Amino acid sequence: MRLTLVELDRPVGERFWFPFTYEEAGLGFNNLWWYGSPVYPHSKSVFLRVVENNNEVARVHLDNEVEIDHYADVPPLGATALEIQFIEVHDDHRGCGIGRAVIGLLHNRYPDRRLVAFSEGADGFWSSLGWRRHLHADPEEASFFRPLFIQPRA
Repeated sequence: MRLTLVELDRPVGERFWFPFTYEEAGLGFNNLWWYGSPVYPHSKSVFLRVVENNNEVARVHLDNEVEIDHYADVPPLGATALEIQFIEVHDDHRGCGIGRAVIGLLHNRYPDRRLVAFSEGADGFWSSLGWRRHLHADPEEASFFRPLFIQPRA
């Protein structure tokens, strides 16, 4: 498997930007994650297509601004934290190890960063990578917040 990360760039002069076009909607990806709202000029988000043999097999949305202080037993990460806002493997390519391979590519691309993810029901995936699960610090509030997973130190 030879995967390539392709970073999507905001077009010059565009104030509001949609990284993925509506023409691509319904083509194997979760429409709510990729077509919901524009990216604003002040955004620190990074959007990546994951390509294999000129075919898009996955997508990643990264965010440089991470709020994790309200989770229990979180190690101090500061500016090293990089949130995987969303990662999705195309419907036709799931179960082939692409998700795990993409995490490896992200780790190599951002070696000085510590990847974190709020799980959207994929706790088993994050745990299989050896990432540690954290819950909201207030047990009464925990059910309202997604579990946080943090990449182990290299």
